[in-house]
Amino acid sequence: MTALEQFGVEIFTQETIHQRIATDKPFRPDNPAFLFIKSGTIKLRQHLSDLELTANTFIVTDPQTVYELISISDNFQSRMVSYKREFISALSLKFNRLITYRYFRQQMNVGVPFSKDELDVVWKSINFLKYILDSETEMTYKKEIVEHLFSVFCYQMAGIISKEDNSSMNQMSRQEEIVFIFLNDLANHHLTSRNVEFYAERQSITTRHFSSVVKSITGRSASQIIASIVINEAKVYLNSSKMPISEISAVLGFSDQYSFSHFFKKHMEISPNQYRAQFVK
Repeated sequence: MTALEQFGVEIFTQETIHQRIATDKPFRPDNPAFLFIKSGTIKLRQHLSDLELTANTFIVTDPQTVYELISISDNFQSRMVSYKREFISALSLKFNRLITYRYFRQQMNVGVPFSKDELDVVWKSINFLKYILDSETEMTYKKEIVEHLFSVFCYQMAGIISKEDNSSMNQMSRQEEIVFIFLNDLANHHLTSRNVEFYAERQSITTRHFSSVVKSITGRSASQIIASIVINEAKVYLNSSKMPISEISAVLGFSDQYSFSHFFKKHMEISPNQYRAQFVK
């Protein structure tokens, strides 16, 4: 049984991070996680663009997002704190603004910088939590110790983020707000609606204005973003499951297998079966 299954939290190092991040195919993490970079760089592909994280930055990965690892430098040093949602909810921690901020930062594909001193403090907390999790010594209150140490880590992060949170959220322009709402709507509705008009109507603005704003902020059209989300979802099912194409088509909200195959080939230039064949060993 893993620490994640037993205690609700698990710590990965740069040596074991490949257990969490695949290098050869798009994937969706099962649980959210904080990814900290102490040295070196890591380059990830998310829904909208490529993201390069350098020393003294972190990002929160989330099950709503599909990722693909592009590269890691030789001097990469990192910690990843993965946790179950129900575990963090059970602790009744008081930092709802962190959750809101997390989605804004994650959806806009921006890593969060913080000072070396702040990282050093958090790094020590993470390492001590990992030491307790990995320890084979019999501990009567190990579960409670893990919960308290994870709570300390969370409050440290909430304190660090709150400073950045106040600045970034207050400086969000109306255009950025439109894109922010669109991306959150898209995360919830992309399986049932792929029409740009639907997302414009949800914000009570014209499709023309909505499309213009999305393009100016992201550099991509709303339809391209919608398509990329659906394609990434399809890739995950095709490379990590044995579901028939017909079932994947239904899960992704297509009327039939033909419609899905046509959509996939239009954007990928190969059929779903040809894409899947690349991962068959």
